[in-house]
Amino acid sequence: MPGGVEPSNLDKVFWPGSGLTKGDLLAYFDRAAPFILPALRGRPLTVIRFPNGIGGPSFYQKDTPRYAPDWVRTIRLPSGGPKPEVRYTVCGSKRTLMWLANQAAIELHPWLSTLDRLDRPTHLVLDIDPPEGDFDRAVRAALLTRDALEDVGLAGVVKTSGSKGVHVYVPVERRYDGETLTRAAQRLADHVVRRAPDDVTTEFRKAGRAGRVFLDWTRIGAGKHIAVVYSPRARPGATVSFPVAWEDLAGARAERFTIRTVPELLASGDPWADLSPPPQRLPDRLVEP
Repeated sequence: MPGGVEPSNLDKVFWPGSGLTKGDLLAYFDRAAPFILPALRGRPLTVIRFPNGIGGPSFYQKDTPRYAPDWVRTIRLPSGGPKPEVRYTVCGSKRTLMWLANQAAIELHPWLSTLDRLDRPTHLVLDIDPPEGDFDRAVRAALLTRDALEDVGLAGVVKTSGSKGVHVYVPVERRYDGETLTRAAQRLADHVVRRAPDDVTTEFRKAGRAGRVFLDWTRIGAGKHIAVVYSPRARPGATVSFPVAWEDLAGARAERFTIRTVPELLASGDPWADLSPPPQRLPDRLVEP
């Protein structure tokens, strides 16, 4: 098998509605590895495993299993919870990626910072979460977010979440800690809400959203994570989180980007690399206490 990993249970159906199997998942990671690995390399990783496919039980896994091969790179970090520390996997090689896939790790959720500066995230992120099935409203909220960024002289890159929403990433200079970036993300989110208070909210309680699009600004800092670009998602059709140009966002329905279609879309290059602006310095009004 590519990556030097011995596969198992390749015929097990992981996406019942489409008949896609664990073997299809491994084949996807094999082809997409050159594009996924740059976004994972050097980052502590949380995975979501689905041993019996998306219709069965699943679990988040931060701690690398004891049975992991000795060539799987790991790092021990404070847990912030009952356990004193977590031994995170750090996926920098195709072999490790394929091992994770063989462990039924469908979703890959890395930190926003890398091992060289764990206290300095590489991106500010806003997670746009619309009411179920209303992608058009997620698009409108994303475009409002782009306008808010432009108001303060910043540029972002957008990707489908692979689920029901949209992720906006702003590459930043490595000068800001997680607390500072979280404060900046909250201020940006508040700016968007002021533009469209009837459509967008930062209310965490679903009961308090009154059908509005939720703009989550909290995905930054130690231990926080979000689905990486090109990660499959545990959704019907085996959708994939995929980057798009802002002008193409309205047509970027999640079902367009799947483990079947994405390898061909990547044949002409890496849109995440092509669309991402360079790291930026944030304006003082976003970061000052």
